Amino acid sequence: MATYGSLAIARQYVQTPEHSKHVLGQAVDVGGAGVDHWLIANGAQFGLCQIYANEIWHFELATSPAGACPPLLPNAA
Repeated sequence: MATYGSLAIARQYVQTPEHSKHVLGQAVDVGGAGVDHWLIANGAQFGLCQIYANEIWHFELATSPAGACPPLLPNAA
């Protein structure tokens, strides 16, 4: 919270450990030239979806049984 000033503001950028999909092994952050765009275009076939509009690098196991990703949320809040 010291970085962002309040829990409400911090939650727009990070999830608490109790709710983090990373802690559960169901999320990954990627980096590198084009990796994020490749996963946005192709990740659903592996179950990986971009979840937050403000985190192009963050992907979670979130496809529906039909293999579709859910609509983007504006942020982690």
